Amino acid sequence: MKVVWASVLRSAGLAASAGVVLALALPGLNWWPLVFVFPALFLESLRMPMRWWHAAVLGWFAGMVHWIVASHWVVDVLAGFGGFPVLGAWGGLVVMGLFLGSTWIPVAVVMAVVAPRTRPLIFPAVWILAEVARRYSPYLFPWNTTASCLADMPSLLGSLSVWGATGLGWGLVAVGTGAWALCLGTTRRIGVVVIGVAIVIIGTMTLIAPGPEYSGKAFTVALIQPGTSMEERWDPEMWPETTERVWALSQAASAQSPDLIVWPESAMPYRFDSDVRYRRQIREFSRSAGSVVVLNSVGRTADGGYTNSAFAQRPDGVVSRYDKVRLVPFGEYVPLWGRVFVSDSLVREIGAFTAGTEIVPLDAGIPLGLAVCYEIVFPNVVARQVRAGAQVLATLTNDAWYGTSWALDQHFAQAILRAVETRRWVIRAALTGISGAIDPSGHVVDRLEAGKQGLLLVELQPAVGRTPVVRWGDWWAWVCVVMVCVVLGKRRWG
Repeated sequence: MKVVWASVLRSAGLAASAGVVLALALPGLNWWPLVFVFPALFLESLRMPMRWWHAAVLGWFAGMVHWIVASHWVVDVLAGFGGFPVLGAWGGLVVMGLFLGSTWIPVAVVMAVVAPRTRPLIFPAVWILAEVARRYSPYLFPWNTTASCLADMPSLLGSLSVWGATGLGWGLVAVGTGAWALCLGTTRRIGVVVIGVAIVIIGTMTLIAPGPEYSGKAFTVALIQPGTSMEERWDPEMWPETTERVWALSQAASAQSPDLIVWPESAMPYRFDSDVRYRRQIREFSRSAGSVVVLNSVGRTADGGYTNSAFAQRPDGVVSRYDKVRLVPFGEYVPLWGRVFVSDSLVREIGAFTAGTEIVPLDAGIPLGLAVCYEIVFPNVVARQVRAGAQVLATLTNDAWYGTSWALDQHFAQAILRAVETRRWVIRAALTGISGAIDPSGHVVDRLEAGKQGLLLVELQPAVGRTPVVRWGDWWAWVCVVMVCVVLGKRRWG
């Protein structure tokens, strides 16, 4: 019995370590080499013989630990803005970890039921399929992808334009998995094959990756970061001050005669579509500055619903609009089954937003593809903007919720991945930071750190053309499906 419990504790310790190690490899601490250690710890935790439901519990535990560590900043959001007591906030984080950690269950179950020699061959594919599945559920959280570990190293991101974060994530996990198999006497040859194939495929994708196709003349963009805190946003007595701050930065930007002035999400406490005085101010400012103004505001639908929208006001008076299509669950909308868990103070417009139905670039002098806040984590949403004609991408966000936590870097990293995948400039205006401009190769040309007030002035060039991942989406996920089917079809189940 002691031996059994020792094995159980060893497996649980390895599973928890796998979750922690992957969290530390992600943006935040960004100890990226640990991404190659994660597969070994996770697969080693499943090595001892066990029933499938034992593996399910182990995978769930590993996933829960991972999300608790990677998203520990949720405690500050719930306690600081949601009215939760500290213990309640930690309880909320654990519940979130249990929910999101469930995506590790099918990975663990498959590893437990296949023959040991088969595991190194299919683990990378099964892992990445579970990661891709998070993007298509309305309630899961496709925030931290494996590929984001390399977001700070643009020289290693070139292949993204061919196979996206899905493919690069598979490659990273395959190298780590092969290294684990190489260390085991029974799977050494398989490890050599897995590492070799992964390196060859990564190298090939990098070599064939298309570069950006620039078109038209360069233009100048001013990004506004007013530094408005959540407390200021929610206090009507502070609105005159926060409003003046935005206008002062915009006036300073207009002195540089930019083609485009971009405000972040929630920059102003007014409604662009229904506040006549506010709309007139924007129109007159755009005309006098000779610049297109891009801003965020709550919008209204024909049936009386509300949308989280972006507007582009041109100097000639023309206005275009984009309504956010991917809403934040438990933030911008709440499922009926989840209403009992949410505090009204956490999200003031709780359950009020309606998702947009059409992805169309804004007419901002150039076709400007929008991703409002959370949407930047969805490669398919951004790719649809490019397929609709976007030549530059912009993301407007309010990251004031996150203070100075890991969430800031985790969110910013997603913009870097989208820039390389689409081979488009991505400009990012954040209420309290991080604002920045990212070129089509993933280099951060300029950025304004969190907690600062100011503006960035960046010259960039529109791009055309469609990369393979823009044309075909998550095509590497289908390759992974084929890999799994082929391997399972040729190997005995054990």
